[in-house]
Amino acid sequence: MDFSTVDRALTSLSRRHPALPDEVLNLSKHLLELLPSENLAENDDYARSIIHLIELGSGASSDASVRWEPLAVGLRLIVDYLEKRTSELPQSAQLSAAADEAGDYNDEDEGTGLGTGGGGVYAEGPRIPKTAAEAAAALTLKELPPTSSAPVFQLMTELPTILNTNVEHAEPRVRSLVAQAVGAYARYATSLLNWLDSSTDITDASERKKLQLAAEHAQVGRRNIHATILLSLKSHLDMKEPSRENNPSAASDGALDDTTGWRALETNLHALASYVDGCVGKNGGDGSYVNEEAALFDSADTDENGWFLTGLQHCCVVHVNRHVRAAAAAVLGVLIKSCMRSRDPSHEDLLVDEDSPFRLVLKETLKGTLADNWSQVRMAGSVLGRRFVQALLKIYKSRNGDDEDGEVEDLTVFESAAGDLVPMLLPRMCLNRFYLAQGVKLYSQETWKEVFGSHDHAADEDGLHSSVESRGGGGMGAVARNAAPLCRYYSKMCDADNHAVREAACQGVAELAQKVGQHPLYADYLSPYVNMLLQALLMCFHDESWPVRDEACLACGTFCIAYAEECRPELPTLFERWTEQLTDQIWSVREDAACALGDAVTAYGPEMLEKVLAVIRKSLPAAKDQPPMSREEYKKLQNDVSAHTGNQVYSCGSLAPKLRKGGAGRIGCSSCVVDRPKQPWEATDGAIYLLRELCTRFPNRDDTEREDVILGDNILLPLMTELADVARLSHYPQSDDLRTTLFKQLPQIAEAMGKRRFKGLYLDLFIELLSKNLDDRHGTGASQLSIHAAGQCCEEIAKLIGFGIMRGRLEAIGCDDAFDSVMEERKREQAMIATPGHFIGREAFSPFGPPVVSS
Repeated sequence: MDFSTVDRALTSLSRRHPALPDEVLNLSKHLLELLPSENLAENDDYARSIIHLIELGSGASSDASVRWEPLAVGLRLIVDYLEKRTSELPQSAQLSAAADEAGDYNDEDEGTGLGTGGGGVYAEGPRIPKTAAEAAAALTLKELPPTSSAPVFQLMTELPTILNTNVEHAEPRVRSLVAQAVGAYARYATSLLNWLDSSTDITDASERKKLQLAAEHAQVGRRNIHATILLSLKSHLDMKEPSRENNPSAASDGALDDTTGWRALETNLHALASYVDGCVGKNGGDGSYVNEEAALFDSADTDENGWFLTGLQHCCVVHVNRHVRAAAAAVLGVLIKSCMRSRDPSHEDLLVDEDSPFRLVLKETLKGTLADNWSQVRMAGSVLGRRFVQALLKIYKSRNGDDEDGEVEDLTVFESAAGDLVPMLLPRMCLNRFYLAQGVKLYSQETWKEVFGSHDHAADEDGLHSSVESRGGGGMGAVARNAAPLCRYYSKMCDADNHAVREAACQGVAELAQKVGQHPLYADYLSPYVNMLLQALLMCFHDESWPVRDEACLACGTFCIAYAEECRPELPTLFERWTEQLTDQIWSVREDAACALGDAVTAYGPEMLEKVLAVIRKSLPAAKDQPPMSREEYKKLQNDVSAHTGNQVYSCGSLAPKLRKGGAGRIGCSSCVVDRPKQPWEATDGAIYLLRELCTRFPNRDDTEREDVILGDNILLPLMTELADVARLSHYPQSDDLRTTLFKQLPQIAEAMGKRRFKGLYLDLFIELLSKNLDDRHGTGASQLSIHAAGQCCEEIAKLIGFGIMRGRLEAIGCDDAFDSVMEERKREQAMIATPGHFIGREAFSPFGPPVVSS
């Protein structure tokens, strides 16, 4: 079934198998014919046909066998119909971000979430929602206020019974559409109240009285729907489902479905969220949810209504089902929205007062959802967190003004507004900017910018920043002042069960070292916690997830630059870990280990340089010890079933590997103890990256990161000669990978040395090797990666020393034609990129694909 539009929903009825009754199909065709009509608002036939379609799908008609599809499509038509009737009311009757009056709550980050244009509930999983302004713009119609005899009131009379009957329908798609219809009903009913209260255009007293009576009946139906939803929600909450702490799926001997909806609880929460969001009564009067149901917001556990907030907290934090947790977070989000809509200080106090039951529930919910193991729930928590923080900031500014010269000018507005929430909220906001799921990461980065501003940092710079224009030093100042809870949280997350969380925590620690640790004002704030963070990173060095090891390696190097003396006691352990990573099976881990060792030389100078050079001298010739193997034998090994048995196992719910924390037992799909042994050539590969780091950091006296560390030719020339000799080996199939690494790093080394030095001493060492890999005419069997890397290397070196000189060196060994061919290919590629209609470069990249260059 396709519910994206009403015409597609109606058309999909004819494609169902087994076929639906003829009465249903004929009615759907009739409705399709009515859709293009200009004035559906006054078309009685259209309204009656919708109700009849719903009856055919709900058993109300004895002439048709009961199928859920007509009911679902009828509900979809109801949602569209009511949304359009709401949009036809005068703008003064509506409350939306697009038509927000001065002082009203402007919630532009709110998404539709329910697949329709008029809803405002985020409920469809981990995606960044469409803004309410966009949704409102898509539904803007000409103003056409209803008359007392309009068909919409007949629908409003019959709809409560239909919705109440199907709140717990067996088909989840029907329940989801019921939730949408609930929101559309509530929004039209309360918008109708707003219109009647403010309209002076209805001069006929009899007509106004009839409209007011119809509106009152609609409010009765609306409250009836709300009571039914609450009753169903409470009955589901009373069902004793296993908590996540006692979940059999957390043990190796049992399993529990925690990936699908839990009975009707999830859709009940969606329906409640839609209802709350649809209650748009202005100024805290009739139609305002927080005004009508104030007892639900401020009830202790022992009160009659205490189940409401505690139940929502249970669903967000404890419930085993991730969809339920995300849906409950959406409910709390629209409850915040309702508090802000009312513009009543007492309702704002529900968010500000530290002892408010509602605020306490929000605090515990954000604590859990922002650190949830499922990206979907973490995203829902991020949306809730942004709304809560924006509400607190708005309240604080409205009560204290925008003057930044107050008593707490040393704090950011966020710290002043959030109060006791800062130690809990700030660390989670920081970490989620690095989370593996792109939706969570990008949304959290945008939230950070909205909360702390961007001021003087580059437009494309994400992360912490400090600005003299920001009160309290901006985001970096807030982080520095809250270093204690932040470092404790990062350290705890480095030991989390989820490998994506451990990776994000290592990235966050590296950011602290790089930005806070090297800041002249804030470095001392972090200094007491360096040892704690180092211990957490050292633990991550043993992680089975190579991205975690990779990030931990880089973070330790950054810490050594920022806090050299504090890190010195751990230096022997760090050096051992770095050198282990330098021979890792993953090439990016080897490269980043080299970067970390380069940082260590920058931090500790000649004493570390000698140790690093000893590692290079030992590792460079390691490829000579690689056992001989033909390419045929290597391919046969790769296709051997037994060689791949017992390797990496992947999680059931995602493509992420089920990886253990090093040295600790883990419950998963496999013990994951099988690992490919390290190969000797990988040590040589790591040494190439390390040579690049030394050459680019300490090339000469005029351009070095330390004056007491210079990589002279007396040191470098023997090493480069050894490297060229090792790169010529071809008795093992991975030798092509080794040469690819060399060709990728050589241009950076040449650039650092300078034109004269590289051309005079080092170019001839590699020119023959490059010539053999420019193409495969010599029958070396070079891979396409190696050939491409050699061509790119030649091009970049030619740019440095001159194309004529480079071609002359290659011509001397008979390879000038291959060089010419490579240069022609590069010209064709550049011309293709510049041609209108082809994709442009990386700077315009987006997760949804690069844009097309217009001619």
